[in-house]
Amino acid sequence: MAFIEKFEETLDDEHLEFLIEHWRQHMDANFTGGDKVPDVFYALGCETRPHAPFNGASLRIPAYVDMTKAEIGQPIVGPTLTMQRGQTTGVLLSNAIRGCGADAIPGVKDNMSGWKPHDFTSTNLHTHGLHVSPQAPSDDVLIILDSKNKPHSDHAAHHGNHGAHHTIRSALDATSYAYRYELPDDHPVGTFWYHPHKHGSVAAQVGPGMAGALIVRAPESENDFDTLLADTCKITKADEEVVVLQSITYFETTGGDAEQGVFYPYGYYLSEVEHNFDPSTCHGLTPTKAASVPAMSVNGQVNPVITMDQGEIKRLRFVNASNGQTIVPQFVGEGAPEVYAIAVDGIALMPPTTLDSDPDAEYFKIDYNADNPDAEAYWTNAELITLAPGQRLDLLVKAGTTAGSFQLKGAAKGTVPMVVQGQDPNTADILTVTVTTDASTKEQSIPTIDLFRKESIKRPVPPAMNIDGVWPAATQSIEFKTIEENFKGSYPSKPAFVVNDQYFDVTVGDPAQIQLFKGDTDIWNVYSTNDAHIFHIHINSFQALGRSVYDVEGRVYLPPVTYKMPIWRDTIYVDSVGGNKIPGTSPEKKYDTYTPGTMVTMASKQVDFTGEFVLHCHNLFHEDNGMMLTVSILDPKTGGTDDA
Repeated sequence: MAFIEKFEETLDDEHLEFLIEHWRQHMDANFTGGDKVPDVFYALGCETRPHAPFNGASLRIPAYVDMTKAEIGQPIVGPTLTMQRGQTTGVLLSNAIRGCGADAIPGVKDNMSGWKPHDFTSTNLHTHGLHVSPQAPSDDVLIILDSKNKPHSDHAAHHGNHGAHHTIRSALDATSYAYRYELPDDHPVGTFWYHPHKHGSVAAQVGPGMAGALIVRAPESENDFDTLLADTCKITKADEEVVVLQSITYFETTGGDAEQGVFYPYGYYLSEVEHNFDPSTCHGLTPTKAASVPAMSVNGQVNPVITMDQGEIKRLRFVNASNGQTIVPQFVGEGAPEVYAIAVDGIALMPPTTLDSDPDAEYFKIDYNADNPDAEAYWTNAELITLAPGQRLDLLVKAGTTAGSFQLKGAAKGTVPMVVQGQDPNTADILTVTVTTDASTKEQSIPTIDLFRKESIKRPVPPAMNIDGVWPAATQSIEFKTIEENFKGSYPSKPAFVVNDQYFDVTVGDPAQIQLFKGDTDIWNVYSTNDAHIFHIHINSFQALGRSVYDVEGRVYLPPVTYKMPIWRDTIYVDSVGGNKIPGTSPEKKYDTYTPGTMVTMASKQVDFTGEFVLHCHNLFHEDNGMMLTVSILDPKTGGTDDA
């Protein structure tokens, strides 16, 4: 009875009967009884929407929809999910994606390929940044869900080819799954997000917009960061704006409804249309060329407007849900709003490590001075304000005393502090803040250093180390590399995106490519010797301690520059700064030497959970082309994993 009551409290009548039956069956398969019934339920449909609205266009694209509501009127971005720590949240995921064109890159005979995109209509779910179990039915990204719209013959082939994956099907069918997330009582409150994570098709699903924000909150009785911000600074939930950044791509079409754009996975990866394209494989439409689309959208809108009174403060929860666009947000114009960072990757900033810092000083105002001679200040500001794919950034924006409209856009390389060195960040317009002629009556204030020192703020378990001016020795070294000579034209003909010279091992039963042990502290050195890459690891966040600059002449890393405070992250940017061209060689081999960019050093402690998961580059094209390794956390006594 309690099970039925919880559904009736959460879901609309239209889907109640189906969802209750589905969850009943899942309880038999994944749960142990009524005490395991989630406190909150969500129902996400993965559907190819026929008329998704975007920037004046009507798109036929894969998208997330809230299954408890009508599809018409839902934005292109996925619904925002809210979870409360100490509770269990259930998410029913149902896959009804319809493909367009080939469902595998031609030439890939084995759809389990660890280094080529494939199987574009299969999916699963990843809760990016959550500290939860990596084992099913929680954040197991090796689960595979078929599409109910995949032809029957493809179903059979899919199941046979993927038998070595962690393929887990629901009690009802192979196209839906009931995820269950138990958030620990001490889980940080903050900004997270969710997206597909089925290897080989991640970019093909996140690219057209399959992503959504995920907000973790604490019970109202707990005095955590959000409560402190509301009570001390009068910045409440009503002052929050979720800002999901996406770079939506679609193809123009002929045939059928010629006004409609379509998402075409093959073309997304290879930038070309299949020879003798068959419209019957694509809703009767034929893709012709990629459309010119805005470089960045916010919650499915282009350059939306936020209105503020003078002196008012808003909290912008940024999520970079683009496939590969790094952006450094900056307001343009004299009298523009002031910008303060308060959290990154879902975790409130640490107070400065200098104990004599004024506890009543405002914290942490972004310094956009690109010529700051203080190396610690430069790299700390650069780390906080650079928003790479997969990262989140919570900013307080304080309107000034000048009325008018102010553009928030991506800053160009070299104009402000940023960790981007060799590549070019996205300089698109993001949103506009219009400041009225009225003065705010909210009596808000910027938080002080003292607020960030409150013991009631929950952050991850700190790594067991004490640097005290002595840089810790690395236990893990991660090198990202793009092998140029493995390209044939614009696409790899051999494994070209590698981590430590390895690519993704899809075979279950093999030992994980990186093995960690529960309770250990690990020190990581992460760097790139070619191209821009974004390190992301699941389950446990890490403390970014600082960066080491590469000495080009000596070809060594210089002593590290420590951040003004450790910065908790689960995703971080590294790149290289180019190389020397080989005279007279083919375009496929661009350089004979490469110059790495900065190397980031970070520390993590493996706590609470064991199991297998992944680390990878969060440029999702790179991930689908193999730039991912399996990772396991093992019990140090048994060498095995705990029960889920």
